[in-house]
Amino acid sequence: MNPMSLKENRVHGRPMYPISVYHMECAPGGTVLECHWHSEFEFILVTKGRAVFQVGTGSFELTEGEAVFVHSGEIHAGDPVGEAGCSYSAVVFGAELLTGSMDLVQEKCVDPLLQRVCRLPVKITGAAEWGAEVIRLLGRMLESSAEETASQVLATKGLLLLIMAQLFSQGEAGEVPKAALWKTEQIKTALHYIHEHYQRTIRLKDLCLLTNMSEGHFCRVFRSVMQYSPIDYINKYRTQQAAKLLERTDKKIAAVAMDTGFENISYFTSVFKTHMGVTPSQFRKGTAGA
Repeated sequence: MNPMSLKENRVHGRPMYPISVYHMECAPGGTVLECHWHSEFEFILVTKGRAVFQVGTGSFELTEGEAVFVHSGEIHAGDPVGEAGCSYSAVVFGAELLTGSMDLVQEKCVDPLLQRVCRLPVKITGAAEWGAEVIRLLGRMLESSAEETASQVLATKGLLLLIMAQLFSQGEAGEVPKAALWKTEQIKTALHYIHEHYQRTIRLKDLCLLTNMSEGHFCRVFRSVMQYSPIDYINKYRTQQAAKLLERTDKKIAAVAMDTGFENISYFTSVFKTHMGVTPSQFRKGTAGA
């Protein structure tokens, strides 16, 4: 099973300028960021409210003015905290933006990152001087990246290099354990299967066969990476897809339940309320009046 469909298909920037900036508003109870991965690096800066972001095997609660750094190829996702919703800005960039040739930046910074022999901080706050500087520089970069004039392109790349310099000042040498990388790749395979087959019955033993693990070992590994049990994650993903159908179509709630893999409408209602804080009918009424 190839996990590539879990890889985000969106093209970030273009070959000559591989960077994109996104500003996202997340309604209360809604999904902040669906689970995915991509080959680029990313900074996520919360600009309003609170959210919990999963990055790799870690879980990080962020408030306004805090950020996370997402390594190339790392699984990441986001969930809201509280009932107020949140906003965030994301900067997604290719490693080639950091250097254009085989120079010392490539040798001492880019290669160690891509080879996973260097670990950089993930959560960035203003508690330490270096973190406060990164947050300040991120804010300036978000402003400078609005257009592609000569001065703004130079400013964006320069600010990105300064940000990475701050991260490297706090980085640690040392290869990411192969066991951790293996676990992540196996879970990507399981996630791909879940995302492709959520409308049908998904059996735990099928996920175990795909990942060559026993049921007990698979459940432990899945929870260690995703912060959810396999069943809880399947229900969460199905709920996210159901919410989209409730918001974007006029399908009956029973049909939405069936279309997203729930065979029992009572169970669907219970699971939906657990993850969204409201029943499916309340969610539809709320989005219709928004």
